[in-house]
Amino acid sequence: MSIQDLPKVGLGTWLLTDFDDLKQSIQTAWKTGYRHIDTAQVYNNEYDIGVILKALEIDRSELFLTTKIAPPNYLKHTKASVSESLARLQTSYVDLILLHAELGETANLAAYQALLDLQMEGVVKHVGVSNFSISGIQKLVEETGVKPYCNQIVCSPTTRPLELEAYCLEEGILLTGYSILKPYTTPNPFYPDSALTSEEKVQLDDLCEKYDVNIGQLLNKWALQHDYHVIPKSKNPKRVEENYQLDFEILAQDMEIIDNMNRFSSQEYQESVKQWENQITEEQFETGLLYKEHFQRDL
Repeated sequence: MSIQDLPKVGLGTWLLTDFDDLKQSIQTAWKTGYRHIDTAQVYNNEYDIGVILKALEIDRSELFLTTKIAPPNYLKHTKASVSESLARLQTSYVDLILLHAELGETANLAAYQALLDLQMEGVVKHVGVSNFSISGIQKLVEETGVKPYCNQIVCSPTTRPLELEAYCLEEGILLTGYSILKPYTTPNPFYPDSALTSEEKVQLDDLCEKYDVNIGQLLNKWALQHDYHVIPKSKNPKRVEENYQLDFEILAQDMEIIDNMNRFSSQEYQESVKQWENQITEEQFETGLLYKEHFQRDL
């Protein structure tokens, strides 16, 4: 079966840089039914993913593969970096490619236009963004006339950007949520106020008991019911399987309990966007992040 649209549940691979852990996660995910794998140039695992996928000998049309452009590549190296990503992933195309973060208007537009060019060539099936604000998306659309296919953003019970979420859904831009479980284990480092209170954890634990699911299943299902796509990550095979087993429905009153934990403001999101922009220097734009297999950790 050919997969052309973004599956609702995919396998996230951020921080999965140990080859054996990554291999076990991907093999388990494929057997379980996952058909979407999400990676990025800065995750430093594209090469290993390519090796693992080749060994599985799957039909490429049955896999939806996402990667993301490293911000240092935006101004001068977007197309070259895509070529290298394809080589590492051992594929002739990616189904979805995202700008990994919102930077300044000039850099965003340069990279976005380069990806639209590659889409015309068939090297990229869908073009989207990640960590983009409403204004950042609007500027891209004003200049190119093309809406992003998807916006991959932070989404958890305490960090749910409601205005951005509503805008994307109204505009027909798909949403993928990440760090959905983060506040249950540790606060999101980008948002210090994201930690759950003891009372909130008890509420979530009670809901897990009510639906006979674990916290990953509960919160991924919560996100799905808010029209997000999800990309849970785990190196534990049992967790990989469970994260895909979401055949239950959270009642409206229980959804509201989780919704009421949100304390995320649009101002916080805008401030986080600016942090990305301030991290990239002119020298980094000039050099880019280009590498054949793996890059050194000190980069």
